[in-house]
Amino acid sequence: MQDQSSRRAIFAISLSMAAYVAGDVVLKLLGRGFPATELIFWRSVIIMVSLGAVLAWTRPRLLSTGTTSGAFSGAVLARCLFDCINILAFTTAVMHMQLAELYAILQISPFLMTIIAVVAFKEKVGWRRWSAIVIGFGGVLLIIKPDAGSLNPWALLGVLAAFGAACRETVTRKIDPGVSTLQVAFLSALATAVGTFAVGYGEPWPAMRYSEIMLLLIQAVAWLIGTFLLVHACRTAPLSLVASFRYTLLVWGAIAGYLVFGEWPDLLAACGAMIIVLCGLYLFYRETVHSRAPAAN
Repeated sequence: MQDQSSRRAIFAISLSMAAYVAGDVVLKLLGRGFPATELIFWRSVIIMVSLGAVLAWTRPRLLSTGTTSGAFSGAVLARCLFDCINILAFTTAVMHMQLAELYAILQISPFLMTIIAVVAFKEKVGWRRWSAIVIGFGGVLLIIKPDAGSLNPWALLGVLAAFGAACRETVTRKIDPGVSTLQVAFLSALATAVGTFAVGYGEPWPAMRYSEIMLLLIQAVAWLIGTFLLVHACRTAPLSLVASFRYTLLVWGAIAGYLVFGEWPDLLAACGAMIIVLCGLYLFYRETVHSRAPAAN
C-alpha cells in the first residue's frame, strides 16, 4: 500500500511539474506581444474568480468553524507581498531566458530559505550545509556568467524570483493553521492583481484577441492543475520524495525549451544546473538528518 501511494505521489509530482512548464511555455509565447504586468494581471483575475467561486460555495462552513479570523494577519499579507514579487520577477525573466536555465536558478530557493532561517530565526547551520549553499551559488554563477561580455541580466531577475519564493515559503510557515489554503491562494491572487495593476499603470496594454484569451485561460488552468497536484503529493508522500522529484521541472523545461523554442543550455549553464540540483539534494538530506537528531533524543 505504501509503495502504491509513493508511485501515485511520484506521478502527481512529475505531472505537476509538467503542468507548470506547459503554462510557462504559453506565458513565454504570449510574452512576445504583451507586457508581463498585463499577463499577470489577467491571469490573477482568472484565478481569483475561480477560487472566489469555490470560496463562496464553502463560505458557510468556513464561518461556522471560525477559520476566517486569521485570513488578514500580518503573515498572510507578507506572503501576498512576496508572492507578488516572485510572480512579477519570474514572468519577466521567463520571457527573456531559456526555460531550463531559469528553472535551475529557481532551485536556489532552499539555499535562501536556510540563510533566512539563520538570520531571522537564529537557526544553527553546520559547515556541511554552508558548503552546499556556497557551492550551489557557484552553480548559479555559471548560469548568470557575471562577465562584462556574457552577463545575463535577466538571470538576476530569476534570483529575485527565487528570493521572493524563499521569503514566501518561510512566511507561510507562520500563518495560522486555521486559515485554509484556499483562502491564502485567493488573497495572493487578489494582491498580485492589485500589485501588477499598480506597477503597470500607464504602460500600454494591447487588446487581446480571442485566441490569446484562450491561451491565457490555458495558462491559468495549467497553474491550477500544477498547484493541486503538488499539494496532493505533499500531503500523501514524504517530503524527501517530493523534494527529489520536483527537480523533474528541469527535465520538462529542457524538453519544452528545445521542442518549442529551439533552446538548449550551453555547457556552463548545464554544469551549473547540475551543481545546483546536487547541492540542493544534499542540503535537504543534511536538514533531514539535523531534524531527526532532536526527535531521536
